[in-house]
Amino acid sequence: MESRGIDSVPVVDFSAYSLDKKDPDPEQLQTLVDEIHNAFTTIGFVYLKNTGCPQHVVKNAFSKSLAFFHLEKDTKIKFRRGDILPKSNFGYIEMEQEGLNPDRPYKDLKEAFNFVPFEAEETASEMKQTQEASEMMDALKVLHANGTEVMQRVMEIMARGLKLKDPKFLSKKHQFFHKTGALRSLHYPALNTGMIKTEQLRCGEHSDYGSITLLFQDNKGGLEVRNVHDQWIKARPIEGTILVNIGDLMQRWTSDRLIASKHRVMPQNDGDESDKLAGRQSMALFGQPDDDEIIECLDGSDTYSPISTHEYMNLMYSLTY
Repeated sequence: MESRGIDSVPVVDFSAYSLDKKDPDPEQLQTLVDEIHNAFTTIGFVYLKNTGCPQHVVKNAFSKSLAFFHLEKDTKIKFRRGDILPKSNFGYIEMEQEGLNPDRPYKDLKEAFNFVPFEAEETASEMKQTQEASEMMDALKVLHANGTEVMQRVMEIMARGLKLKDPKFLSKKHQFFHKTGALRSLHYPALNTGMIKTEQLRCGEHSDYGSITLLFQDNKGGLEVRNVHDQWIKARPIEGTILVNIGDLMQRWTSDRLIASKHRVMPQNDGDESDKLAGRQSMALFGQPDDDEIIECLDGSDTYSPISTHEYMNLMYSLTY
């Protein structure tokens, strides 16, 4: 493990249980368990390299998404979240329509598209009317499938780190994720710094709502993670890695053993003092347990009251939009 303590996010080699490994070496697997558990109990984030998720799949999802985001606004809003599929999280979200930190005076400087496999199937006829939208759907579907495989393996590693009797316990609580889980394509457009309002961020401080998140980044910086000393540290992109972090429901489940650290995206250019803020992309696969799962403390304590995934997610969405 390339670890630099709580002042930076550790890098862990996942090759012992990459997607091409059916029968991992027990000793190597245990090393992987220990390293990931240490990362999630100290800072809540870890870079994983050598996961087996094909890089061409990631790059294609970025490329097709960017082509969609470069469409005229009038075209993109035809696929607006809440309109294209009522009472759904699926669809396009405009700039400054979402504020992940409700305490900030202005909403976030980003646009996004929330992809959910079964909802993409329901809206296929509408999406096919625009080539860029249709091609983005195809690319996100493939990335979702590959990311879900990695996510399930990470959760098995986590269950072993928590010493749960069944290593598949967490995975079994996400059995419908391949159909209902959300992959979010995020675009932070290039901006002149003069367009940014006081205290406005590209993405406000927040912790993720679900169990774990897999984040695919481009080569632009801006992401920061808050450590246990309330210090903000940079989580710069590392080519070929997936940045994985703990979400709120997993912290509740584990009675605070695993940490859902707050993070944000700052409006900055690393090493560039120009007035032009470079564009940035990322893809976030938001792992969450199945809707009807009741999340209660695994250690039997009353650190948190039991709550269903559906109830918690709806509560958090109501605070975000």
